[in-house]
Amino acid sequence: MKELLYFSFSDLLVRVEYSREANSLKYSSHREINIGERVIVEQYLLSNFALKTEYYNRHPAFFIYLGVDKKLVKDLNLFHLKNTLKSLVAREKEVKDKVNNLISNSMTNYYFEQIGDEIIALRKEINGACRPQRIVESKTKMKELIKAYNLYAEKRISMTEILPEELKIYVEEVD
Repeated sequence: MKELLYFSFSDLLVRVEYSREANSLKYSSHREINIGERVIVEQYLLSNFALKTEYYNRHPAFFIYLGVDKKLVKDLNLFHLKNTLKSLVAREKEVKDKVNNLISNSMTNYYFEQIGDEIIALRKEINGACRPQRIVESKTKMKELIKAYNLYAEKRISMTEILPEELKIYVEEVD
């Protein structure tokens, strides 16, 4: 059983291998490790990795630090590259989501204002000439504006929800 383990606290890559025949845990690192790092790495290996094996169930058991394995430098660079790419993809998605949210909010506000303007125009028409053709046009335009608003808004609205009570009767009459 072999595993590569990355310890972010010191940018350290370790390869650990368990040999069942020798009941041994052997590990190497991509660079020299100091005593503080070694204590933490070994504690982790013995308390986590060893538990996945028969290391504690068989005797004798050997725990060996093999030293530096320069081949691990390539693995570490590959690991960093993958993490950088994941980070870039995550940032790109985050930016895309923020742009989409900004667009949705802007469009929602725009259509909300347009609906409000159309309600004002309808109210002026009703208080003025009260032409049925203009009321029908206003109702049609509001339906389209509401449809557009609902494409971008989180909460959908309907004509009956947004029209003031005093205007509903005029819009219903033209149906």
